[in-house]
Amino acid sequence: MEAKGVDMGDYQEVYKGYDLEVAVEQVMTGVKSHFRVLKGDEVAIGWRLVHVDGYWPTEHKAAEAALEAAREAVDREL
Repeated sequence: MEAKGVDMGDYQEVYKGYDLEVAVEQVMTGVKSHFRVLKGDEVAIGWRLVHVDGYWPTEHKAAEAALEAAREAVDREL
């Protein structure tokens, strides 16, 4: 996982030839995490919300949870 761009909370990773993008946001109720999957410039899986339960997540943990969900979606759907 590496930071993407200049915004805090944006991460990316390459997995099985797909680009995984993650966005983490601070909200009033905690942290929200989203992911999408790209193949080149084409969207393979659109933005999806990842529910992070069981602990008060840090930004890094929320990003890790979203990347794990993205990897599972690639394995299951593509």
